Amino acid sequence: MGERVRIGFITQWYSPEPGAAAHPTAVANALVDAGHEVTALTSFPNYPTGRFLDPRPRRPLRRETVDGVRLTRVLHYPSHDDSAAKRIASYMSFAASTTAFTAALAGCDVCLVYCTPATVAIPAVVLNALAGVPFVLYVQDLWPDSVTASGFVSNPRGNHFMARQLSRYCNGIYRRASAVVGISPAMSDLLRARGVDEHKVATVYNWVDESVFKPAPRSNSDSSRFELMYAGGIGEVQGLENAIEAMNALRDRDDVRLTFVGRGVAEPGLRRRVAELGLEHSVRFCPPRTTADMAGVIASADAQLVSLRGDSFLATTLPSKLQASMACGAPIICAAPGAAAQLVAQAHAGIAVEPDRPSALAGAIAGMAAASKEKRAVMGRNGLAYYNRNLSRSVGAARLADILARACADRRPNILKRTTRESWYG
Repeated sequence: MGERVRIGFITQWYSPEPGAAAHPTAVANALVDAGHEVTALTSFPNYPTGRFLDPRPRRPLRRETVDGVRLTRVLHYPSHDDSAAKRIASYMSFAASTTAFTAALAGCDVCLVYCTPATVAIPAVVLNALAGVPFVLYVQDLWPDSVTASGFVSNPRGNHFMARQLSRYCNGIYRRASAVVGISPAMSDLLRARGVDEHKVATVYNWVDESVFKPAPRSNSDSSRFELMYAGGIGEVQGLENAIEAMNALRDRDDVRLTFVGRGVAEPGLRRRVAELGLEHSVRFCPPRTTADMAGVIASADAQLVSLRGDSFLATTLPSKLQASMACGAPIICAAPGAAAQLVAQAHAGIAVEPDRPSALAGAIAGMAAASKEKRAVMGRNGLAYYNRNLSRSVGAARLADILARACADRRPNILKRTTRESWYG
């Protein structure tokens, strides 16, 4: 282990929140396990309901230590609904609250910013200006791409204006960061293309909880039927209507079945489409399972489906389901753009096809069903080996720790004078 580093960690999401909080919590825990001191500045738990989970009276700030991580929780306006105004208020109020309490991180050697949303970087910029603490951006989704493509602002002119302003803001924080970390090579390439200094850019894949997601014995006794599974959030961005249409193309195949495990806003529409097409015999929906059960759930199927729409802003994204499937040693059918498909191909972990093409997906399903059990097992082993070499907790945490240690050299005690002379937008 290298020198112990005092790391400030800024994230809007943290345990015990489900879903989005799993990885930032895992990052903090991994850095502590590596021997570093981590102080996190985060919110009171409120995801995904938008209501605070803690029933106790709330003060503006609360300090606690969880699994060796020193947490400073701050109040903000929580919202996770479809209202653009409320979401903006949520993002900006968190940025304001954390900025007001940046003194909690003033003694740190370096800050790691879990950059989703991008506004989380504001307190790090302020801390850098006032105390000279360098910061590293761990970019989870690219702004303004993810904001504009999601229809966050419905008015085209308003969307264009927001994209322009967010681009200027992001370019500003990229310049001031000591390092900018992307979660896929494609994201890192795009950051370079947008002018981020080549020497600042690095790639660290997100990992999964390897105590949960690991190979498990096959539990499905129906060996006569090929079972493809999609386990996870059933949202619009996943483009799962293409999987329904692919199964319609295979409707005469009694030996193939698609199983959805999960819930989401797109589920009612998918159920209606299955009923319209009369596919109840080959498509089924199952309720979500606990995280602790997921290795067994994944093992009950012959292959896992990873699906995303073909939108350009998703081309740099690696959905966590991909890492989970690889860590479990499951063969994968990937109907997603860019980084996800490239990773499956590089790992020889399954079959990758273009997104939004039901006919191509139907061909991939038929091909995977026709493959021998041994061939599918080889795909699964390939994916697991690739995950262990490149995406695992030990690899990712070591890379992050090295990046943070090198960033410590950028501490500048007199940065305030220089920053105030500069225009934010350069």
